[in-house]
Amino acid sequence: MSRLVAVSNRVSMTKPGRSAGGLAVGVLAALQEQGGIWFGWSGQLAQETRDAKVTEQGKLTYATIDLTESDAEGYYNGFSNNSLWPLMHYLLGYFSFSRREYESYCRVNALFARKLIPLLEPDDVIWVHDYH
Repeated sequence: MSRLVAVSNRVSMTKPGRSAGGLAVGVLAALQEQGGIWFGWSGQLAQETRDAKVTEQGKLTYATIDLTESDAEGYYNGFSNNSLWPLMHYLLGYFSFSRREYESYCRVNALFARKLIPLLEPDDVIWVHDYH
């Protein structure tokens, strides 16, 4: 049986007494019911990026990586927030583009791919959500 693998720019691990929002509401139920992996940035900063930290909660596996400060700034605070988010929400007045931020975004997505590959199984179904 295939697993659902959700890849998002940031993973929000659910905690008791805290309600999920945004992406978590739409994806969490499917991951918990079918079983799968939610992979992405932990929201934490590190001097260097290591292999994914894997945490299991029932059928759901959270796999997160920390980013360096410069990668988080260019990838998440930069391109994701300044370019993708305004475009996907039809707020073109807030759109801006920086080649440096775009290059950081591409670099982090390649990093995500390298760190995710060892966690995959042949029948996994991958869903990517990389904007807010």
